[in-house]
Amino acid sequence: MRDSGYIVRPEHFLRYLRKDLHLSPSETRLPRRAVHVFGGDEFRTVRRALHGTRSAWSRWVAIGKAGRMPAVVFRSHIGAPASSMDLEEMGVLGVREVIAFGSCGSIVNDLRIGDCVVPDFAVSDEGTSRHYGAPRRPAPDPGLRTRILAACASDGLTIRGGGVWTTDAPYREHRNRASRLARQGVVAVDMEAAALWTVARHRGMRVASIFVVSDELGGPGWNPGFHHERHVKGMRRAARLVVEILARRGP
Repeated sequence: MRDSGYIVRPEHFLRYLRKDLHLSPSETRLPRRAVHVFGGDEFRTVRRALHGTRSAWSRWVAIGKAGRMPAVVFRSHIGAPASSMDLEEMGVLGVREVIAFGSCGSIVNDLRIGDCVVPDFAVSDEGTSRHYGAPRRPAPDPGLRTRILAACASDGLTIRGGGVWTTDAPYREHRNRASRLARQGVVAVDMEAAALWTVARHRGMRVASIFVVSDELGGPGWNPGFHHERHVKGMRRAARLVVEILARRGP
């Protein structure tokens, strides 16, 4: 086992559920397909779409079906450490394919609140990836990303590709750094993608991301739009598409 030297491993979480919480194997077995969200509203929206029921051990894990396909939605706190830890735990419980769905900030002028981003690479300014042998340029699973793009095209949803800047420090996003990254093809900023993709690569899982722009950082200042109608509608539409993707049979 390549991780045998590490003191605490995801398997210990499974052991905790079964030994300390006395859960059965069936209660700790999750579907292969999942949606990973980072907010309560998104969790409740996807849970309803899946007709999901709460797991035996967490209020933020719900198991249901996308069409006829078993699926699970789980919520993390924002940031690379928390989301990566949750991804590790979902993996040891059986999840193999994950669509990470959330909000992002835009760092280019022509990407506006409510627009949809399906990134194809990341620039990592977070600290989690390096513990998993981070590649120079983290990337999502190409097959899963292609399925997301196909679903968006079929629905008539215009999306933006390009890179995402993953950072641990939202109050330290310097305009010079943002401008430099924008010239390199980065269009958005988030706090999880690079780490999730890197952990997935290490664990043999498939993860890709879809974002809806919640705030704009590409102009002279910060333009927040978390409660803007375009962002709210964009999140609802993207959530519906994510569930439709999970419902389709695929690799």
